[in-house]
Amino acid sequence: MKLDWLKDVALDPGPHVTVYTDATRDRETGAHDIDLRWHEARTALAGQGAPEPALVALDAVATEPTGVGGHVGRAMIATATGLELDVVLPAPPPQEEATTGPVAHLMPLVRSTADDVRYVLVELDRAGADITVTSSGALRAADVHSVEGGHDLLHKGSGDNRAEHRYQHAVQDSWDHNAAAVADDVADLVRREHPDVVLVTGDAKAVAAFKDKAPVALTQLLCEVKGGGRAAGTRERAFTANVAHALDEVRTRRRQAVVDRFVQERGRQGRAVEGLGPVVAALRAGQVATLLLLDDPTATGHLWAGTGPLELATTTTDLHAIGVRDVEEVRTDAALVRALAASDAEIELVPRPEEDGQEPLLAMADGIGALLRYTT
Repeated sequence: MKLDWLKDVALDPGPHVTVYTDATRDRETGAHDIDLRWHEARTALAGQGAPEPALVALDAVATEPTGVGGHVGRAMIATATGLELDVVLPAPPPQEEATTGPVAHLMPLVRSTADDVRYVLVELDRAGADITVTSSGALRAADVHSVEGGHDLLHKGSGDNRAEHRYQHAVQDSWDHNAAAVADDVADLVRREHPDVVLVTGDAKAVAAFKDKAPVALTQLLCEVKGGGRAAGTRERAFTANVAHALDEVRTRRRQAVVDRFVQERGRQGRAVEGLGPVVAALRAGQVATLLLLDDPTATGHLWAGTGPLELATTTTDLHAIGVRDVEEVRTDAALVRALAASDAEIELVPRPEEDGQEPLLAMADGIGALLRYTT
């Protein structure tokens, strides 16, 4: 998971005020409940010494509608200079939190979006396609547009005379031209949007023609999903289930690819490290390309940190050794995410076993490891 969207927060020296709350309004007392939750959170934050300008910045948004219906959460981060983030979450947080400190508490936000899959959905017929750019965690309207190929000979006849053969050839040529127009449009989208996958559905002949016209870079992202299309009568429930299954497979492959690479590199000198101490040292040196972390929402560990995002260590001695004098004890997960976002590194949360005694997907010392950009 890329963390570039959190880089500005990571680079800001703070102090930060971080709030995770239930923003659901779909009940009779919803608005009142939100007002009450913010009042309680604000009181608690003031007691923690949160900067008043940060609280004022949060006052402006904390009780405002999100614009999204259903059961949703909200993540808000502010400093004395103003609001930094206001993100609607796909579900209320398991635990409401309101904290202030030198490092923003970003891990719950990362956890809520870690499984997000950005995708393009191409619903084809022989005339063109409806194209949707969205993500699995999207809460607002997706970007949808249509492409019409412009060639309208769409249906082949039957017969074996020469004129009929010419007509059938012209129809096939129309399909090919229309498919090429759609493929060009989707290829351009892929270059701009960098989706994880392109889902293709619809008329079988149109899908085949589209695949044939797709450039190699697009072909590598294609995944055909049955049951959809532009025609009326699509079985919406079955198609939605098929899309969900395809996205689950993308998540599984994405995670497994990172795990497999870590296992491979762990056996090579200096290409990967594991254990909290070695990983923190690698982060401090800007070596980490991808952090692998056994996901544990109950973790309460702490590290020592300076004002800079890469100033983190398991002991104050390590920071003093590099000239950092002003240090504070901060949450381990908060310090890790700050360092990753600031250094353009990625994170992969490794799920814990669902049952006691079950083998983990990946065993790592202290439940943490890292793939490195370079060796020393």
